[in-house]
Amino acid sequence: MDLDQPDRRTFLVLAAGSLVGMATEWARVEPERLAGALAGRRVDESLLTWLESSVERLPCLANTSPQECADLLGAAMRVTINLLDSARYDEPTGRRLRTVLAQAAQSAAWLHFDQGHHASAQRHWRTALHSAHSADDRDLGAGVLSDLAYSATWLGHPGEAVDILAHARTRTRHATARSLLDVRRARALAVLQDDVGTARALNDAEHQLERGTAQSAPPWVSWMSSADLAVDAGRCWLDLEDHRRATAALEEGLGLLVPARERTRAIMLTYRAHAALANHDVDAAVAAARTALDTALETGASRCLDLVRSTLRESLEPHKGETAVRDLRSYARQRLTSVRA
Repeated sequence: MDLDQPDRRTFLVLAAGSLVGMATEWARVEPERLAGALAGRRVDESLLTWLESSVERLPCLANTSPQECADLLGAAMRVTINLLDSARYDEPTGRRLRTVLAQAAQSAAWLHFDQGHHASAQRHWRTALHSAHSADDRDLGAGVLSDLAYSATWLGHPGEAVDILAHARTRTRHATARSLLDVRRARALAVLQDDVGTARALNDAEHQLERGTAQSAPPWVSWMSSADLAVDAGRCWLDLEDHRRATAALEEGLGLLVPARERTRAIMLTYRAHAALANHDVDAAVAAARTALDTALETGASRCLDLVRSTLRESLEPHKGETAVRDLRSYARQRLTSVRA
């Protein structure tokens, strides 16, 4: 997504071709309103509302059409930047446009992160953080910081994640946002082998999530659920070698996860394989890893596939002589070869 090459028509064409609902709404908004705003006229309320709702809904495409989603988010960012630079608007409208830009950049960052493009993800998260700050949206800014912390933990820097989250926690207003920050703090503390801190952070996350159900969560964290809390708790207990609690939490998470969350499911299934191995159940580990592989291939997310590959290559290595493991590795080679072809 090259923000230095704005294409003012791309977003309209892609949106109309991708989501019928968005196209229908756009027909009501009228393309002339965007053209007029980009030419220096005032931003129309219906145009702004349409842009906000479109960017909020685009992440739902990430599981089924990641490249299309990336294209749409890139176009939305370009259009919003052009509106900020060229259109006339009052201060509240400017804040809303900057919030749109922050949300689009945050969603784009996750797509880059899932594909292993970490430098690009960092750039988009920085854009999102700057835009959220300019919009004076403290919860959204804290959410972007929590994403940066998650990526730090994933890439092996949990100490940095704890520092980032401590700062972000002081800036949140919404309970669901605090729940997300707390569960990501738990993940980082578990990697650091702080069992007391991990348990406390998970308890805080559960308490805040319960409080948040009485409120309307901001769009960027509306996906946060008990399933997410359970799977992250499972990963924490795995890192702390409490295999019984890890297995129970992961089973709970898989039972609660909605079907559309396939990238999360692939990761959860991989963690289930790790838990089964910790419990010396190789057959269960093979079954979970096989399903995780199939699910990860459906998502196309490199992050999910890399996690499954490392499980096949490293975690199952001590059991490579067993028939079930040999069969799984042969199946994985065939599936992965066909994808590359």
